[in-house]
Amino acid sequence: MPWYRTGTVSVALNSNAVVGSGTAFLANSRVGDAFIGPDGGQYEVTNIASNTSLSITPNYRSASNGAGSYALMPVQGYTKDLADQVRAMIQQWGATLAGLGLVSTQNLVPVTMGGTGGTTPAAARAGLQLGSAAVASIGYADGNVADAYATGRTRTSVVQSWLTNAVHGLDPNLYPPGSPGMPSGGTGYFYKQIFRHSDGSNRLTVAWPYGLAGNSGTIKFQSIYDGATTPWIELYHTGNTTRAADGTLKAI
Repeated sequence: MPWYRTGTVSVALNSNAVVGSGTAFLANSRVGDAFIGPDGGQYEVTNIASNTSLSITPNYRSASNGAGSYALMPVQGYTKDLADQVRAMIQQWGATLAGLGLVSTQNLVPVTMGGTGGTTPAAARAGLQLGSAAVASIGYADGNVADAYATGRTRTSVVQSWLTNAVHGLDPNLYPPGSPGMPSGGTGYFYKQIFRHSDGSNRLTVAWPYGLAGNSGTIKFQSIYDGATTPWIELYHTGNTTRAADGTLKAI
């Protein structure tokens, strides 16, 4: 309930009577509330006789005033509102607060109680014994953690130049027939893997075959040095050679 200030009051020195003008004491005050008189002093409301009459204690201590400003402060209302709020909080959160147990007494919740024991991200990671991988980014750069696409899983199969995506590791694209610069032969589909020293542009590119029914494909590689590509070199194996009677291998 808000403070009530409507109208004016008449008070007299050493009297406990308060007479209102334009007031509605019955609906806006109760016994025990605080009456702030025209003198700024605080008094307790002891009786409310009507909308324009109430009694206070102690008796009015200042000079009489026939039309002074005042305020009624609902002290008991504050107590009830506070009690209602506390009761609602206990009903909603009481079980949760009780379940905190020993955690509620900790400034820093240790790992043994389900916390991290740290006040900073670094301290929390140390408490959980997390290594540098916990803060490493995912990608191809130095110090990155490789995701599934960097370790052999492709996400696309689109025609594009074989010389694109010149980063080390496995390319996330399965190169289909018609991709410029790609080796020929096999099934026509190739995975690309790049080996590179440091951050230089010189690199070795391996074309791994994408096998189809009845055809495992062929493995090829080439070097790229100072921007120029070497001819493709094919690896011979039991899938693309035959062994002659004299033991020599012949390409199929």
